Amino acid sequence: MYKFERIDLGEYRADTYLFCGFVRPEPTGSGYDPNTDADNWGVSVAQKQVTNSNVEVVRLDNAHGQAPHIDKEYLPSDTDEAQKRQLSGSWPYSRMRQFLLTKWTDYADLHIYYNE
Repeated sequence: MYKFERIDLGEYRADTYLFCGFVRPEPTGSGYDPNTDADNWGVSVAQKQVTNSNVEVVRLDNAHGQAPHIDKEYLPSDTDEAQKRQLSGSWPYSRMRQFLLTKWTDYADLHIYYNE
């Protein structure tokens, strides 16, 4: 996957967060529209770390030949809760982007709850 866009979401509860959109195939030209030009796409929010290795909090994508889903990266690896949740209906890049830009603080709170 190729990074399509990156947005600094700023500080929330003493941590800094980033939004990243990614697509396949690689964007070419100035008129690239992920809703029509991408075969696979996704969006994620990560907690920025001082060491440059950001911690992914949540990801929505349709990669790897799967239906659109949410990867609950905020969950600890030893949880009994499902790490993925399938999404119903149509989820083009623009809908995933809008959803996560609207709800990212909810996922940041879940990350804090489970991991800090």
